[in-house]
Amino acid sequence: MSLEKEHGLANLEFPALTPADGYRLVVVGSHGGIGSALCRAAEANGMQVVGLDTEQAIRDKPAALAGPAIAVDVRDEVSIAAAFKQVGELHGRIDGLAYVTGIGIPPTPAVDHQIGQWDKTMEVNLRGAFLTAVSARPLLKPDASVVFVSSGLAVQADPGFAAYSASKAGLLALAKTLAKEWAPVRVNSVAPGLVSTAFLGGGSGQGKAVDGTVEDWFGPERARAILETIPLKRIAVPDDVVAPMLFLLGTGSRFVTGQTLHVNGGRLSL
Repeated sequence: MSLEKEHGLANLEFPALTPADGYRLVVVGSHGGIGSALCRAAEANGMQVVGLDTEQAIRDKPAALAGPAIAVDVRDEVSIAAAFKQVGELHGRIDGLAYVTGIGIPPTPAVDHQIGQWDKTMEVNLRGAFLTAVSARPLLKPDASVVFVSSGLAVQADPGFAAYSASKAGLLALAKTLAKEWAPVRVNSVAPGLVSTAFLGGGSGQGKAVDGTVEDWFGPERARAILETIPLKRIAVPDDVVAPMLFLLGTGSRFVTGQTLHVNGGRLSL
């Protein structure tokens, strides 16, 4: 007997590997650069999206998605639980969860990191992802998919990013652990390189700064050197990250779990 027959696997429709019409998706960090791009693409493809973000982010970008937006503080366990109670009331079970929320600070030597900066980075980037995933777990359908947004800095460290790199590396380990504990729910990560968003412009990742350039972060000389290390000779735009996320959320990746998909224009090859 073939594996297809043994496991009741339907033939894949290769032109439609992303989630189907009616797919219920929760996006945490829905009003940031990558998050809002994900919401737009998902809704354009018939998915039902609920966005979670801070009150300020929702006020600043009210048009980030057409569906409901719920205010949440990912550093607060009670706030997260209340948000997912509302998600359950809106949609019941969900097909997918994307954790896109993240913060960082401009490049700072480790000895100059203030402990408050370190703690907040860990709270939002790693602890918040853990609390969010655990709160969402009862709502996830058996074949649901979870996608965390990590970073290339999780595996290829650069000077000045101690807190950010450590938090994003922890996120990869969390995804791998949950993939084994929660199967058949699938849990994967995408690890972008530099992406042209407000985050790169010096914002929090929630749209509080103009879209940035690599020069904004590193200055012209180092920016040129960085671009030379990217075979595709540019940094990413949000849709470059959204497309792989939709793949991981959909049936085209039904046999992929516990993995990290690097989206960096070839700067990092593993």
